[in-house]
Amino acid sequence: MQTINRREIDGMRFYEVSEDDKIIGLFPSITTVLGQTKDQSGLDKWKKRVGESEANRISTLSMNRGTVMHRLLELYKPIPGTQQEKLADLKILAATDHEVNQFKDHESGELFLSEGWKFFMKFWYNSSRTLSRVEEVLTAEEFLWTARMGGYAGTVDNVSKTFDKGVLVIDYKNSRRPKEEQWIQDYFMQGSAYYIAYWDRTGIKPNGVEIWIANEEDAIPQVFSLDDSDVKFYFKEFVKRLKQFHSQRGTNI
Repeated sequence: MQTINRREIDGMRFYEVSEDDKIIGLFPSITTVLGQTKDQSGLDKWKKRVGESEANRISTLSMNRGTVMHRLLELYKPIPGTQQEKLADLKILAATDHEVNQFKDHESGELFLSEGWKFFMKFWYNSSRTLSRVEEVLTAEEFLWTARMGGYAGTVDNVSKTFDKGVLVIDYKNSRRPKEEQWIQDYFMQGSAYYIAYWDRTGIKPNGVEIWIANEEDAIPQVFSLDDSDVKFYFKEFVKRLKQFHSQRGTNI
């Protein structure tokens, strides 16, 4: 029997994976690896420009509306029926779902909820680009890990079988402005790391990765696609960051 224990070490997230009481490994989370090895100079300049209070407000809004948006997408995908029927059923489910409503007691809870719905609806109105392409949800919010290159772990947003591209690892994001590829290289590394971990854990090799991003300015979400060759490239880039992470900590892989 496999067990997963989350551990915080020096403020960083790790997962201890055991099987039959034998520890397989202590693996850093994908987001920890990328966060600890990221060039923060641009973020630091932005925080200095807008001020700490405003930066915290924007970051909190983005994180919490993203949580609501993620959950709505997760609830919506498996619902049977037409697009309109699925939306009607989602509204019923969401009304009593703890994760959707977890911010109700927060002073900005109604804002997080309304913004989460607004961002979800961008996907719904443009369903042909995103949601309607899904034939079957294979997993959602599943913990994945691999011992490759010393190991890493994380929770994948979604893996779905699609009508047009086969099995895809899908990661959901929200942002203030439209993204350009050079700004989201870490998203590509994250998705590629999930791709490899999913393949290792299930034996199913995905056909690619997609990053779905809703932003404040555009009505239509952005969809960034990675094929097998892209995944191979970005996984190598992720491994470089993983090695850098261990080097910074004085550990080896």
